[in-house]
Amino acid sequence: MSRLGRVMTWFAAILAAPATVAFAPVHPAQPVAWQPQIVSAAASSSAAPSAQLAAAVRRALPPGVCNERGLQVQTILAERAISKKFPEIKEMSGVRPDGMKWHPNGLAVDVMIPNWDTPAGRALGDRVVDYVFGNADRFGLEYVIWQQTYRPASGTPHLMEDRGSPDGNHYTHVHISSYGGGFPKGGENYWE
Repeated sequence: MSRLGRVMTWFAAILAAPATVAFAPVHPAQPVAWQPQIVSAAASSSAAPSAQLAAAVRRALPPGVCNERGLQVQTILAERAISKKFPEIKEMSGVRPDGMKWHPNGLAVDVMIPNWDTPAGRALGDRVVDYVFGNADRFGLEYVIWQQTYRPASGTPHLMEDRGSPDGNHYTHVHISSYGGGFPKGGENYWE
């Protein structure tokens, strides 16, 4: 093919390409029930589809109902996760003066249970305790106190001495203590 022939073929291809693109459909036709699929490239083919989806879709937890100032990272994660999971919880406390190390060092939160003295309140407290123990490794859980019972992350729960009041005996709130994980340095992500 001569040089002129090659130039003419090239020129015809350049002119034909925009016409093909210009008249192509904007979106391919989709079946009525079509849904986008989220696939994690890093997920192994042996993983269950729900595990692949969970790995692909991670959401950051927003700040919870507790003042996070002075809390350590595992305590913040627990507080935020509880706030998200239980929207009926409207109050938590964290750092405060205390004779023991947990609250002053940002290692504990108290989850205040609304209507704690009703069957519904007790059931809510029980669900919070179950949720925390279900995430014990993730939250760096050391122990929980609820309804005068000390529950270590590993070991046997036991009834505590009577401290003289519903608050002192942990009927009004669930006390959650973590190992902490250190203080935030800024830029931490707390995931659901």
